[in-house]
Amino acid sequence: MERRARSDGPGMRLMRLWLWAAPLAMLALATLFGVLATAEGKWGLLAAMILLALVAVGLFVVQWRLLKRLRRTEDSDDGEV
Repeated sequence: MERRARSDGPGMRLMRLWLWAAPLAMLALATLFGVLATAEGKWGLLAAMILLALVAVGLFVVQWRLLKRLRRTEDSDDGEV
């Protein structure tokens, strides 16, 4: 039997966008402020931005695994109620 691909609803698309965009935006801002902190010699702020960047990468990995698991359970669902 051939399975028809289901399109995601707007809520699922919005959730996926948020789960991908939030950690990437955190990483980009931490990098930007880290560069600015380095230019001004504010080493404490640089350390905080490195910590924030690590948190962003960790959050990205956790959410990527969550989305991967969510996709796997959607694919295994045969549509029966």
